[in-house]
Amino acid sequence: MKNDSAEKSVKKPKTSRLAIASLVLAILSILFPPIAIIAIILAIGGILKIRKNIGRLKGTRYITGAMIASALSIVLWMMAFMVWSMDADPIPNDYTIADFRSAPTECNLSYKLLKSLADKEDYDSNDAPAIGLFEQDITVINELKEIFKEDDWAKIPPAVKENEANIIKAWKNAKKGREIIKELNTFGEIADLTDPNIPAQFKLSYRITVNLMRLSRLYYAYIYLQCDQNNIHNAVTGLIEIDTVCRKLCSNARSLIAKLVCTTVLNANIQTANFIANNPHCPRESLKFLSEHFKPLTDEQFSLRNPFIYEYLFSKQDARLLETTGCTKFLFKRNSILRVYRNFYDHQINFVSNSPETTKRRLSVWPSKYLDWLPVSIGSQGHLPWYYKCYNPMGSMFILYLAYPRIWRCELEVTTNIPIRSDLFQVVLNKRLGKDINMKARAYSDEYIIDVENKKIFNPGPDGQPHTEDDIKLIINPEVLGFSD
Repeated sequence: MKNDSAEKSVKKPKTSRLAIASLVLAILSILFPPIAIIAIILAIGGILKIRKNIGRLKGTRYITGAMIASALSIVLWMMAFMVWSMDADPIPNDYTIADFRSAPTECNLSYKLLKSLADKEDYDSNDAPAIGLFEQDITVINELKEIFKEDDWAKIPPAVKENEANIIKAWKNAKKGREIIKELNTFGEIADLTDPNIPAQFKLSYRITVNLMRLSRLYYAYIYLQCDQNNIHNAVTGLIEIDTVCRKLCSNARSLIAKLVCTTVLNANIQTANFIANNPHCPRESLKFLSEHFKPLTDEQFSLRNPFIYEYLFSKQDARLLETTGCTKFLFKRNSILRVYRNFYDHQINFVSNSPETTKRRLSVWPSKYLDWLPVSIGSQGHLPWYYKCYNPMGSMFILYLAYPRIWRCELEVTTNIPIRSDLFQVVLNKRLGKDINMKARAYSDEYIIDVENKKIFNPGPDGQPHTEDDIKLIINPEVLGFSD
């Protein structure tokens, strides 16, 4: 009886709470690896406590399991991190400056002349000394620009008459800029040697195009004034002078802003030439002069290949600068993000040029050790798939906030709208000269539409519906063109 009571008085050892906690945390660490460190600490504490309470505490098996599970979790997560942190390989045979369409080397001097249009970098004022325009001159031509953009041609003659003295004064002041334009026209092509690897040259390109735009607006004011005074020959000569420069530069323009300015000026030139061609007093000789110059734009003149490559190289330079600022490489996988960009721009180049390279294999944006089965492309708003954001978080932010492709905004205008306006103007010129006209449309419809009642010739535009905001049109004088019969 005494032995039985003695055995009952001996208490069974309890399982250590630290051992249980360490095992539970070790299992959870498979989902969240930092917990493994806590699990190991608790396991060590549990071992020490069991040793101090031999016979009263147990749980070494739990602790052993916790240590194994924690170690396994750490190893697995380290391996996963190593795989996740891999960047893609560098792009072989990547784009360089040599891939730009450029003017012949004998025309390189034209770039030095082109740079003389730009005011100094540290110059901060509202005038433009590089081309001779004062602040008042720029104000006048900017105000007239808004009138020239309107569809009501009746507003133009009183506007230029009212500002005749200011226009003549600005024309004389801009002698330096006009001489540069004339000298640029002595070259067969105009070179653009802007280097996307040098940020300062982007600013230079911007300053050049700003003053080129100002000069073009002055030319329009002078041309409309000459038309009002029936000096049609002077108007046509001046228009062809500025248009020739922009056509030559447009073929080789590298930066997006240079291309946009050139195409904007070319578009305005077509509309100005259309105003002249619809003038009942325009002599046949001047019409022939316009017809000989305003030929349909060539593929090179509205090609976006140079700006696409420029934007890619510019983004590549931005990525390099960001990487050198200490950005953690495993969060910003530079090679992978460049492959995303390269695929985007290659697709755009092939699409707008109908290039046979459209079948060219897309570059994998993943490391070579990954399986290339998840597609990655930039969405219309710069968005990327969620799984790519997880793989390259800072690289994805770089696309969205710093280098989101700006080319979307000008592609339609440059590759389709400008050529359509050029086609419409060919119809106007041929009709005025008594030649056969071709109404076959380039895009959006089968044929161009002549609307005598609303005095316009137009294409319905992307929506396919006539008389909407996206119509691509030219205003006409039906009686002068003989469309009213």
